[in-house]
Amino acid sequence: MSSVAKATFIVFVINLISRVLGFVRDAVIAHEFGASGATDAYLVAYTLPYSLQAILGMAFVTVVVPVVTAYLLEGKEEEGWKTVSSMLNGTFLVLGIITVLGIILAPQLVRIMAPGFDEEAVNLTADLSRIMFPSIIFMGVGMLLTGVLNAGKIFAMPAFAPAFANIIIILTVVFLGDSARIQGLAFGTLVGFIGFFLIQLPSLKKLKFRYYLKFDFHNQVVREMAGSVLPICLSIAVNQILLALNRFFASGLAQGSITALDYADRIMNLPLGIFVSAISTAIFPLLAEEAAREDKESFAKTVNRGVGVVTVGMLPAAVGLIMLRVPIVELLFERGAFDHQATLMTAEALAYFCFGLWFISVNTILTRAYYALKNIKAPLYFGLFSIVVDIIFSYLLLPLLGHGGLALANSLAALVNMILLYVYLQKNVKALRIGPVAITCVKSAAATLIMTVVVRLLISFTSSFAAGSTRNLLIQVALISSLGALVYLATVLLFKVEEGEWLLKRLAKKV
Repeated sequence: MSSVAKATFIVFVINLISRVLGFVRDAVIAHEFGASGATDAYLVAYTLPYSLQAILGMAFVTVVVPVVTAYLLEGKEEEGWKTVSSMLNGTFLVLGIITVLGIILAPQLVRIMAPGFDEEAVNLTADLSRIMFPSIIFMGVGMLLTGVLNAGKIFAMPAFAPAFANIIIILTVVFLGDSARIQGLAFGTLVGFIGFFLIQLPSLKKLKFRYYLKFDFHNQVVREMAGSVLPICLSIAVNQILLALNRFFASGLAQGSITALDYADRIMNLPLGIFVSAISTAIFPLLAEEAAREDKESFAKTVNRGVGVVTVGMLPAAVGLIMLRVPIVELLFERGAFDHQATLMTAEALAYFCFGLWFISVNTILTRAYYALKNIKAPLYFGLFSIVVDIIFSYLLLPLLGHGGLALANSLAALVNMILLYVYLQKNVKALRIGPVAITCVKSAAATLIMTVVVRLLISFTSSFAAGSTRNLLIQVALISSLGALVYLATVLLFKVEEGEWLLKRLAKKV
């Protein structure tokens, strides 16, 4: 597990940089455009290609890692590179066709995604979508390369690639925001994803990767990989479908509702993208190796360790974000065209999203376990069922809570999905025992409760100090976050939470 700790630390640090840049990107966009009809149009337009990118990209990583890992373990690198080349070429061709169709059908897709938009908003969104649609080619192929590099235990550059894309988008807004407006932001987004692809190419030399211009679909492995992509896409699409459903329902609400949901989701995804992504990225190759060796005991321990570690990290993160939701949103976004009303709307959505933060974190680990076992059907079926749950709760909660009800519906759907994933995995992997995870959950929850009391007191003592000053607000958030984290860590050590001790020792060693 020491290699997992090393990989986790590398990915964690680079993901942290990437997420910080992501928030700088969101902040400059919020400053320039606010929470308006233009940003609603951009975000819906961005959803169309980004959903395909996120779904197909993660599917490629999921398919490629176990296959390339097996080839490398068997010393069949050349055969593996031929297989990967066939997937690369096929991916480029399929995504090219999807891009052409997306550009042609953009207005129809927008009307499906946002039925509450008027004709002017539909036309603007369609134009922005046409600009950004070619990015799916570069993101899809780039994510396939990410899978190859991760299988070869190369994590740094694939983790940095999204940060590079964010840098490009930030520079676009800073230098072209006034002149090019929202269309310039769309062009910058496209260029950013091109950069995401290009920056990973040099790292392939470390694996001595060789590219072949061939479409060897008679190869049994290639056919199995291609056949796995669609069901894995459908399974991974759950999160993107939930976001799309949010925009579908919110398109008939007040202007800025879609933007508030989107920014709240991004804040909630900060710990997911930094911490949970680092854990899941690092353990996936190890799970694939243990599954290939049919070492179920080690496999179960790795799954439980992954679930335990994300539990230790995500429970306090969820509670902390809920309690500091208003000052965090205010600090990140409230400037320029983004007013206090937009802050309150975003903070409300953030609270309901964070209710499901731990559920989503555990789902990420469990889903990787299924894919390592090459079981792609169970996550698909459970994910589709959770979509039905989300739709039901969205209809029930929207009249009561508005856009906040849509965020809460997402969280409840994640809870149902988590229960189904764990129960079914436990039935198929007998060595997987819930006892150790339950103990970690109870101890982490108790430590989080103590942290909550301290944070509540700190908020009361510092509320007047932070009012009316960005500098004071920053000091308040930093002080409360730091002291809350220290109280939590001390309590975790006091309660002897195994995963917390394991993580802290290894991170301290790497630092």
